[in-house]
Amino acid sequence: MVRSRRAVSALIIIAIIAVVGWAIYQYAGLEHEPGTPARGGTPTSSMAREVTVAMVQHEPIERFVEAVGAMYPLEDVTLKVKVAGRLAEVLVDLGDQIAKGQVVARVEQEDYDLEVRRANAQVDQALALLGLDNNSQGVEDLEQLSLVRQARATLQEAERHLRRLQQISQPGAISEAERDNAEVAVELASGKLEDALQEARHRIATLTERRTALAIAEHELSETVLRAPFEGSVTRRLADAGEYLQVGEPVLSLVRSDTLRLRLEVPERLAPQIQRGQSVRFQVDQQGEVFEARVERLSPVIEPGSRVLIVEAQVPGAEGLRPGSFVRGQIVIDAEDPALTLPASALVSFAGVHRVFVVRDGRAVDREVSLGQRVGSRVEVHGLDSGELVVLEPGNLRAGTEVSFAAPTAEQTAGIHEG
Repeated sequence: MVRSRRAVSALIIIAIIAVVGWAIYQYAGLEHEPGTPARGGTPTSSMAREVTVAMVQHEPIERFVEAVGAMYPLEDVTLKVKVAGRLAEVLVDLGDQIAKGQVVARVEQEDYDLEVRRANAQVDQALALLGLDNNSQGVEDLEQLSLVRQARATLQEAERHLRRLQQISQPGAISEAERDNAEVAVELASGKLEDALQEARHRIATLTERRTALAIAEHELSETVLRAPFEGSVTRRLADAGEYLQVGEPVLSLVRSDTLRLRLEVPERLAPQIQRGQSVRFQVDQQGEVFEARVERLSPVIEPGSRVLIVEAQVPGAEGLRPGSFVRGQIVIDAEDPALTLPASALVSFAGVHRVFVVRDGRAVDREVSLGQRVGSRVEVHGLDSGELVVLEPGNLRAGTEVSFAAPTAEQTAGIHEG
């Protein structure tokens, strides 16, 4: 056992010595390769590294705010029964496309139809008491009613009789009793006229009440039919035929499908830059197609929990857009803002620090930069000057290395590098 351990230890030591020896050999070989500077010396022109460069330049870029969110239906409703009863039929199901006004379900109508008939009969009865027919819309003058006309005629006759008696001038032609009876008859007829007018008003009120009851019964009968309030799709079926439903119980859930609502969440620090009318580009997650819209609504408050501003846009319905889909969006806040840019391939990034190699006096100079917005193959940069040349794809290039390059072409200047 001890010998085995010693043998293993010996092998490990030999392996370490071999690796170190190989490294020393490689280093010694590199020191003597053509174009490698001597130890302690400086590179010569024969050792210059060939590089491709591009120019740092000003160009207008599009400023945008990135946000995430989701698609929502423009309208989302749950249809509920307005009258109690047994559900006679449900005519649509999950995923069905429906038109505005389409009948989607019915409650049994028999009880409500009987109520309409009863209310109609009561209206006819009230009309008959007033001496009106079914075509009569209302009573504009109480004097048109038969009971009022009759009472008025009785009063007029009593008044005429009294006047005749009062016109007889011969003494003893009429007795005092006859005169008193005539006066009493006028008073009685006047009272009956007042009673007739009061009764007429009561019967008219009864007619109005019964017509109102008829309208309610007819409305309840119409409410046994459920219709779609807009063009859309069925998202849930919540009841089946044969169920007895109370008022307000749900039957179907519908969403409007011709227009969708894009809702994005913008961080609070970026909220002041968002305005109505700004252009929005967005993609549904896992899909390459880019859709466009415009900001139409801004929430008046910052959400207290998430500290975001809710931004909404309306989007016409399109293939691939469904309510509930996750969305990544860009809200354009400035279409052409001047900025200093360079090709993204010039960047060397490590641990969040970004550097580039600028060519100065034929050598590579290491410069730390901060980045702004990325636009295609170029990226906004801070810390450089317009016109400076940067090395593309620097790889393992070191600061101070002598470099050589051809003058940058228009394509290289624009950041299109073929490699």
